[in-house]
Amino acid sequence: MAERGGMDWAPEAARALKGVPLVVRALARRKVEQRVRGEGRELVSLADFAAAEARFRAAMGGKSEKELAQLLPSENRPGAQMVVLESCRAQLSGCPNALVDTEPWRAALEQWLADEQVSERLRAKVAGDQVLFHHKLRLSLSGCPNGCSRPQIADLALVGSVRPSFDPDACTVCGQCAAACPDGAIAVDEAVSWDRDLCLGCLGCAASCPSEAVRLAQPQMRLMMGGKLGRHPHLAVETARVDGPEQAVALVAASVDDYIDNAPQGERFAAWWAAKHKEGE
Repeated sequence: MAERGGMDWAPEAARALKGVPLVVRALARRKVEQRVRGEGRELVSLADFAAAEARFRAAMGGKSEKELAQLLPSENRPGAQMVVLESCRAQLSGCPNALVDTEPWRAALEQWLADEQVSERLRAKVAGDQVLFHHKLRLSLSGCPNGCSRPQIADLALVGSVRPSFDPDACTVCGQCAAACPDGAIAVDEAVSWDRDLCLGCLGCAASCPSEAVRLAQPQMRLMMGGKLGRHPHLAVETARVDGPEQAVALVAASVDDYIDNAPQGERFAAWWAAKHKEGE
C-alpha cells in the first residue's frame, strides 16, 4: 500500500510502521523509502523496515518519544515548541552529589514559560516553514557542579553550588581537603588557601576533612549563559549566583526578553549573548 506520492509497502512492513511513534512516523517512512528507491527498488519489505529501525535506534541512543520530538524538525506554526528544558535526575536516582533539589526551580521556569508565552514569542523569530533543533532555546538545571544535564552547552543554565569556609581552630593542616578538591582550588601550606575563582562548589573538601574544619554555606544556584556547540562552540559563563527560583526566573526572563526584542532574526541565543558580552555591553 502506498501513500500519496509514496512507494508501495509490503503488508507486514506497513503493519510494522504503524508501531513507530506518531511523532517520527512520517520521517521514518520517508527515510526508508529514500534508501529503497536509491537501491532501484519499488517495494518496501519488512527487512528494509527492520534495517532502518536498527539504524534509527542506534542513532537515537534510547531517547524517549518526548526527547525525539524536541530533536526532530517540526512545522513552524502556532503551538510549535521552542524551548527545551533539561534537568538532572538527582532526586529520582538518589544522587549523593546533589546540592539543590531542581524540581522547584523547574516548576518556576515552566510557569514563567507558560505565563509569558515564551515559546510562541521565540517562534516569531524563526524564518521559514520549519523549526529545527538549533532554533530552540535550551535551558538546563543541574543539582551539582558535575553537570549531568550539560549546563556548559545550554543557552541558559542553573547549577547547584556551595561555598566552603575553613575553621582555623579546627584545621590540622593535614592537606586532605586539597587532595580531594577536583578543581585545584585549595592549597595547604601552613594554613589553608582557597581560590574562589577555581572552586565550582562541590562537597569534596567537606567530605574529606577528618576534623570537620570545613563549613559549607547555604547552597545556591550558579546562573550561566551563552553555552553552545556547533562550528564556533562557546561554554556557558557564570553571570550570577541566586538563592531561590524567583530570583533566577527574574534574571532569566530579563535576558530572554532582551534577546527576543533585540537579537536579529535567526540568531541563536548563545551566539547573540556571547557577541554582546564580547563587545563589553
